[in-house]
Amino acid sequence: MELSAATASLLSELDTFSGGTIARRSDLGILLESGRLQAGRDLLDEVAFFSKFLHRTYGIMTRIGREGDGYDRLAIEFSEAVARTRGLLRSLLAGTPESVREQFTTVYLAMTQEGLENLLSLCHDLGWYKNWLIDTNRERKART
Repeated sequence: MELSAATASLLSELDTFSGGTIARRSDLGILLESGRLQAGRDLLDEVAFFSKFLHRTYGIMTRIGREGDGYDRLAIEFSEAVARTRGLLRSLLAGTPESVREQFTTVYLAMTQEGLENLLSLCHDLGWYKNWLIDTNRERKART
């Protein structure tokens, strides 16, 4: 899928903003391109919100361990957010070519350990997009 100049520029800006930690650059670009138009922007913003939540929650769960206080509650919230994020990604990608949808389904939406690890990696990148929205005040500007 070819990216617009605006999306390619945003991707470069995000890479710089993240300190070069974007791991799934081309797939992040596809999602940004899918959400570039107003109709997809709300979906992209919601995916970014849940992605940041997932990445942070997973980090907390890893740090406190299964025996940690509140782990069970976090695990339930995490599972619900994974399901919600997968559904949002499917919706966001609905207008993309079938080959793109198949790739995302295989790599990120598979109900396997590898699929979850890939999803969390993509969530890390989307979390940087959410941070960028907040830090640059773009979210409010886009809504006005």
